[in-house]
Parts: sequence; structure tokens; C-alpha cells
Amino acid sequence: DLLYHWIQQFVCDGIQLGILTSPPPLLNRTFFELAKGMDKYQDAMKHSKIAFPFPYAQTTLMLLIFHWILTPLVMVQWTNTVLGSAVFTF
Repeated sequence: DLLYHWIQQFVCDGIQLGILTSPPPLLNRTFFELAKGMDKYQDAMKHSKIAFPFPYAQTTLMLLIFHWILTPLVMVQWTNTVLGSAVFTF
């Protein structure tokens, strides 16, 4: 929020000092895009505060562990050499 306010203030100061001499529709679009970016930021903050479901996290972890254990064993059965199984596993 603070950074958004600073950027808006710098743009307004630039307009008043004559540094930004763009037509008003372009400057309006600048403020619109800043507001849209801030809206997306607020949406992202809402999503980041939603807790990840614990059972889903545990299930995902268990599936990854099974994958880490079973992939080398399956690759040994599917290939004829140890080098081939290492290449296809990693």
C-alpha cells in the first residue's frame, strides 16, 4: 500500500512540475493500470492467507515418497543395465 501511494504521489508531482507532459487520457490510463495492479496484489494476498489443507499436503507428501522409492525399483525391472535405470530414474 505504501509503495503504491508513493508511485501515485511521484506521478502527481511529475504532472504538477511539468515533467510528465503526456495527454490526460494517457495519464489516466497510468492511474488505471496502477489501480488494476493493486487490485491484483490484493487478490493475491487473499489467496495467500487461505490455509493449504493439511490432509491434502500429507497425501501429496506420501505420494512423493512412494514415487521416490518405487521409481528406481521399476526402472531396474524395465531396463537391462544399471546405467540405463539410473538415467531414466534421475
